[in-house]
Amino acid sequence: MKESENNNTKTIDAEIRNLWSESINYRDQRQKSNDEIYDFIIVGAGTAGCVLARELIYNVPNVNILVLEAGPPSAHVNDIMRLPCTFPAAYRASEVDWGYITEDQKMPSITEPAKEVLNKGFTYPRGKVIGGCSTVNAMVYIRGQRADYDSWAAQGPEYKIWDYDHCLEAFKAVENNARENPDEEFKKYHGFNGLLHVQDSPTDTYEVTKDFIKVANNLGIPCNKDFNGARQNGALGRPYGLASGVAKIIAVNVKSCAHMLSIIWDEEKEDENIAIGVKYFCNGGVRNAYIAPKGEVIICGGAINSAQILMLSGIGLKNNLEANNIKVRKELPVGRNLQDHPLCMVTGKISIPNNTSQFHTWCSGMKLGMIYKGNAKGKFPSHEEFLDEHPDIQSYVTTIVYDPIINEYVNSKQCPPNFETVTLVSVLNPPLSAGHLELCSSNSFMQPKIFLNYYEKPEDLYRMMSSLKLLREILKQPPLSTVWGIKELGFNDEFGKWCSVDEEM
Repeated sequence: MKESENNNTKTIDAEIRNLWSESINYRDQRQKSNDEIYDFIIVGAGTAGCVLARELIYNVPNVNILVLEAGPPSAHVNDIMRLPCTFPAAYRASEVDWGYITEDQKMPSITEPAKEVLNKGFTYPRGKVIGGCSTVNAMVYIRGQRADYDSWAAQGPEYKIWDYDHCLEAFKAVENNARENPDEEFKKYHGFNGLLHVQDSPTDTYEVTKDFIKVANNLGIPCNKDFNGARQNGALGRPYGLASGVAKIIAVNVKSCAHMLSIIWDEEKEDENIAIGVKYFCNGGVRNAYIAPKGEVIICGGAINSAQILMLSGIGLKNNLEANNIKVRKELPVGRNLQDHPLCMVTGKISIPNNTSQFHTWCSGMKLGMIYKGNAKGKFPSHEEFLDEHPDIQSYVTTIVYDPIINEYVNSKQCPPNFETVTLVSVLNPPLSAGHLELCSSNSFMQPKIFLNYYEKPEDLYRMMSSLKLLREILKQPPLSTVWGIKELGFNDEFGKWCSVDEEM
């Protein structure tokens, strides 16, 4: 090749490189001009995310907020989620449920330790919709125990604002309670001008409701007309229901069907781990959103998703992050201490004439609530445990069929007409056992591994056994066993697939 031709080739190559460089710069500048800039970016439009957005809108002048929600828009909240009695159906609707499956949990028999009574994973519903889990969770309004809040505050001076008295003022500020003629004691614990409309569910609508409460009282469980008041223990016909048709969405930039990928960090201040934005997937493409100076990225994805987002962004246990080829920015025990409340149930068959049955219309989900202290030795709860100021068992009665074996039978051709059941459920809250979660991939669309570790602490199992003894005893009491003809199902009768639990208990 001649020297002149060689020079021409070099010139052409240089021009091509310059053109390519200019196109890259143009693309980068265009991308930057299209980047979204906000004062606050809130990831997750569940209970916490929605409340935060509302507070910021009303308290910060001219604030610009982006709320990212992985689930569908609020317009997709259908009648299934608006009816308390149908909330289990929402769990099976993949559009509004993350559809998690936990890792297999093994559990040995108490009487035969070499024998496994459990070796399986569980469906683990988590709300994937505006409102989060509160949208798909039976519309019961209950705040929890004073002692739990105070235990958070006791961890150090910086946690003082989480004690019960501080939180009570926040509860009252957001509540709009519809109780007629409230007394002065009730007013101490409730608000009447907030945005959250709450109403009592009537306890005298059905005779069966009154009979359940009567049985509870006869067994030593006192009445409690306000689970959100001075004390939580006692029995009450369904605590609270959110009034229908009162939910309001404030004006805020909410992007639905927006799946969070990871936090964007300030690479110039790598050692400080300063978040400057988020990367998310929406409308078929990856997008970036950034915060303005002094802005904040707020992760409100709930117990599972918040931990997963942090770990995908490099904050978590070093071994798990490195195993998934994720750069470790800060080693912290993210995903540990997962506390969830296990539940057990007893199902009874109702033997009453169909024409007079109130159970066809008694379908509000949870009509009787009981809160008390479970016996740590697995014995039937004592009178003192029904009055304990730090109860850990919450029980309720429902016409919803939870047990998969009974549910399969009820929906089969073998099930006789007018076959009706009632289910008594006990929930351990809070448990002593704790689970954890960890990543199985750097792909944010892959669910993390969830280890529940239910009943890892024997005391949890004993307290649950104590509650089951109480529930079984309730079914045996008149007028439930006489007038309503309720008899416990399972345990080697109609279904033949269950084993007796008497010797285990």
